[in-house]
Amino acid sequence: MPTTGISLVREHTQQMQLPRFLWVPFELGRPFGAPDEPDFQRRVLRTALELLERDDGPVVLADFPDDAPEIADGGDEGATWVCPVSFRPSQEDRPELVTATLDEMARLAPWHEIYVERRGSAAPPASRLTREQLVKLLGCLAQGETSPEVESDDPLQEWLRLGCDDLRTWYMQAAQGQPRRGSAKALRDWFWRDTAAARLIGSAATTLLEHPDRLVQFLAGRAVVPREYFPDLMPDADSSDWETEGETK
Repeated sequence: MPTTGISLVREHTQQMQLPRFLWVPFELGRPFGAPDEPDFQRRVLRTALELLERDDGPVVLADFPDDAPEIADGGDEGATWVCPVSFRPSQEDRPELVTATLDEMARLAPWHEIYVERRGSAAPPASRLTREQLVKLLGCLAQGETSPEVESDDPLQEWLRLGCDDLRTWYMQAAQGQPRRGSAKALRDWFWRDTAAARLIGSAATTLLEHPDRLVQFLAGRAVVPREYFPDLMPDADSSDWETEGETK
């Protein structure tokens, strides 16, 4: 039976050597381009179905010629950047946050590979820890461990600060692998409001506010989660406490 399909990642579809596929230059999670655009969506579907009439195979990979229509609000700043990977676990679901974050990273990995292919390389992690190590360590901290075993000579506050930056940087790079980029603010909001990784970082930071080391407490309250995202990620933290603390150090 003849088949056809739609691809959002051309490089991978090309390597798979599938019989008929239409590559579309749209963002991940929107194979038909944009919501509330039925005429445009029908064009995409019709173009994919028309590949069934092609007899120049065995491998046919066609490119859809047009970008997706702008969404109604228009403009990068006004648009909501959408990623299909969006987890909003509660603070009580801390063990599940580790699994959710690892799953989330696996889903984003193809986009990060594309980012690296385009740029030629990606900066090594400043913490010298792998993403998987960092996620598991954050899970331990969120569970209340005060000094989890870590393959680093750096003190907790140092590898934690660098590791959170590493995770955020990797997510931003994966986002930039997509065909359509959001504004810097949209990407920042996406990471801190819609990802399991941010929830995990917030859970760990919340727990560390009760750490026996005052310096770790200060880091957790001041330098891990941006203050504007405290209501979502650290609702019980009072950032003003740490502002005063920082001024005295």
